Amino acid sequence: MLLQKTLHMSQSLAECKVRLSSIQSYRRQFVMVTKATVTSSKTIDFSFRGPLGFQARTLLLAARSDSPDQFAFESTGGNIDVMGLVDFQEVRPNCTEVTLAVHYEIKNKIFAWLDRHFRFVDAFVNSELRSIRAHFEGIAAPVVERPAVFPSLETAAA
Repeated sequence: MLLQKTLHMSQSLAECKVRLSSIQSYRRQFVMVTKATVTSSKTIDFSFRGPLGFQARTLLLAARSDSPDQFAFESTGGNIDVMGLVDFQEVRPNCTEVTLAVHYEIKNKIFAWLDRHFRFVDAFVNSELRSIRAHFEGIAAPVVERPAVFPSLETAAA
């Protein structure tokens, strides 16, 4: 499945790249990430939890990119295959557009089917991007807010 997300950061291109590429500085801001350990300069042991007991695990590796304003990554091992690209474009001084494009495949057929129908990985990415942006921008937004993964199963308000 392919996801593409865009967010704007109130920072220069260089500052934005440095801050976002240093996951150690903001990994505690992630809500559903259970592990984001940098094991070498270009490797991250990564896992997150989803609904119904889904626990994604993978090792993310930096991949070669043709542009200095892009970070490419891919996964190896684990129960989810991921490849992606983070692109930085300066819109104007102190405003950088960050585009995240991720292609992923959940190896477990049941959880893959659930994700196609309920899009819980999309909800996870949206939630984590909101948390990162709130952390760096100082936005007064609830970071722990989780979108309803199964809205049809939520209790109705009277």
